[in-house]
Amino acid sequence: MTEIIGMCAMIITIIYSCFGLPVQYIKNYKRKSTDGVSLVFVLSCTLTMLMWCLYAWTKTPKDWFILGSNIPGFVFASALLTQFWIYRKQQTD
Repeated sequence: MTEIIGMCAMIITIIYSCFGLPVQYIKNYKRKSTDGVSLVFVLSCTLTMLMWCLYAWTKTPKDWFILGSNIPGFVFASALLTQFWIYRKQQTD
């Protein structure tokens, strides 16, 4: 039963991480701006996923459900965070 719950949680997390975050990334890329996106939200999302990855990695045995679902989210959230840095000049002009 634990394996089934872990698999379901992993699938749900991957769905919102791999569909919601990339859609925002593409929207920002097309507009060349992060206007309307909360930097605090993106920072907290990135930090949360990083901490879950570190937690899962340090567990014995490693928790592959947590790692498998949070690594993609961390990558996409980090990409969004990078956009804030890339587009910062356009927003200050």
